Amino acid sequence: MPKSNPQPSFSLHKLRELQIRLDRDKDLGKFWNYYMDRFIDHPEFLDFGGPVEHRFLQEVIPTITQKLFKQDPHNLFLIKIPEYEFIHGSFFVGNEIGGLIYFEKKRKGVAAISDPNQSGMVQYSRFTGYPIDNNNN
Repeated sequence: MPKSNPQPSFSLHKLRELQIRLDRDKDLGKFWNYYMDRFIDHPEFLDFGGPVEHRFLQEVIPTITQKLFKQDPHNLFLIKIPEYEFIHGSFFVGNEIGGLIYFEKKRKGVAAISDPNQSGMVQYSRFTGYPIDNNNN
């Protein structure tokens, strides 16, 4: 009898549920925990997609960190999963890590950032939008 390949323990189809929860969930802490538990805690999730530069996210993350902490982020790293038009990534504010998710088609995302003032708190920001080309005025 031929040996069958084991089924992966992780499925990208869970991204559809995450996208629904992005619109539905009011408590961003619970939303972020859902993302962490079902995606980031699975090492194989990081095998999907590849590095990308994204103009809007490169503009919005500094805006968020300036408003929340009066600091700029550094080491922004983004990964795109093209089939799902989904981007996730990480960055630092001071020595504290932040993470983000963004659904390109919906133009919606969430950032979660550990408080660089070492309070142990996590700040969340839901954001919507895309870059505007100022040259088309």
